[in-house]
Amino acid sequence: MDKRGNISSRNMRLFAAIMTLIEALVLTSLTGCAGKKVDYGVDTEVKEQKNASKVSDLRTDKPWVENITVQTKKGDVTLGIDAKILVPDCETMHVVGVEDVKLDTEYKKRFLDAYFGGGEYYYHDLEHYTVDELNSYIDLKSRELNEMNSRDDVDDSTKQELAQQMEQDLSGYRDLLTDAKISYTIASDLQSCDEYAGYKGDTFCEVTFEEHWVNAYVFKLDGKYYGPPSFKEENYDNVSQTFQEDNLTDSAGADGNECTRSAAESKKLVQDFMGKLGLSNQVERGECDCNWLGFNNGDENWESRRNTLWGYVYSYGTGIDGQVFKDSFDSSECDSMLREDTKDITLGDSIQLTVTDNGIIDVVIEYPVSVTSISGGVELLSLKNIEQIIKEQLKNNADKYELEINTSFNNMHLTYFRLKDKNETAKYSYVPVWSFSRLVDSQKKNVILVNAIDGTIINSEDVF
Repeated sequence: MDKRGNISSRNMRLFAAIMTLIEALVLTSLTGCAGKKVDYGVDTEVKEQKNASKVSDLRTDKPWVENITVQTKKGDVTLGIDAKILVPDCETMHVVGVEDVKLDTEYKKRFLDAYFGGGEYYYHDLEHYTVDELNSYIDLKSRELNEMNSRDDVDDSTKQELAQQMEQDLSGYRDLLTDAKISYTIASDLQSCDEYAGYKGDTFCEVTFEEHWVNAYVFKLDGKYYGPPSFKEENYDNVSQTFQEDNLTDSAGADGNECTRSAAESKKLVQDFMGKLGLSNQVERGECDCNWLGFNNGDENWESRRNTLWGYVYSYGTGIDGQVFKDSFDSSECDSMLREDTKDITLGDSIQLTVTDNGIIDVVIEYPVSVTSISGGVELLSLKNIEQIIKEQLKNNADKYELEINTSFNNMHLTYFRLKDKNETAKYSYVPVWSFSRLVDSQKKNVILVNAIDGTIINSEDVF
């Protein structure tokens, strides 16, 4: 029995995201905000043109085309600029303050009550497994130990080390049997436990809370079938929902979907659920039909493989005016912006939910935040000002970048970028920023980030 069911691929993705989290940038306090102008306490050196109060004032079909010469340690280098100006599809941009949501006992209760519809839920960490669950787990791990011992592709030293660790694990499971109960224990104190389970109708589900994410999913009990109705009589060895990226692009509601709920009904169910969680400023990132896969083990040609649609997947993220902050700046596209040992600059929150005939089954919430403040539409520096600031940065700091003859910059994008508050460890602000770079083998290099409000250069070394 796999304790995580079919969630392992998501956990791997979440683990990778956590392993790339950073100590982000300091943002000057917004205490001085007044009207449309946001004062960061930094005077812009170049103000050749009037500021723009609307994004449409910056929208243009005319690219920035120019050649500039910079002095490097290797000598003078002429840089080409041929960058299309990309701006978001909105009227104005804002400074949006957010703070991390604390996954405390209050939040756990709110989530568990909403997810299980007010029904009972139980402790489901290893120490609270029932006698039957522990015995099933012991049987599984014993089989794995026997299979490992019979392998001839592992050297004796490694095999002995692995066997010793597996024996220790089995011993721990057997020790837990001493105090294990036959039935589940109703959860009353949510302080000391992070894993819970309960029934949604006839479906047994588990919820796990960790530092920056929440994961709810079907817990596959032995002998219990929870998959698509059409697969039930097929006796497949494996039936699972196929992995979905969280930036979904399709529309839910395709012909042939086996779910008895419509896509519209399912979305209403999801929105009501998020309302109970107090999630505000959520913008839809995408949706799709939920695809399921059934196959038999040992079928190398996958001749028995079968797909079907059952249910819908919906994705949301914090944002404003239809712009999802998580999607605004993708640091993974910037090969010179990050070091391998750093975390993701954007730290964007998101929530993905799967609805089937059993209701909302899968829920993955990553880096949840709550919105604490929203400025009015802020004034943005003109394109001429931004261009001048970027040129000065290239000229004055040429050796910071990989500049060679025939280097050509071709990306100029107005986006939202997440900056960390200098005084509060769990507070951030999403700020309009110009991202200027060149595209090399699908990666953005020599990224220059300019605060679109005050012209401050956001240096990568300041981020880390």
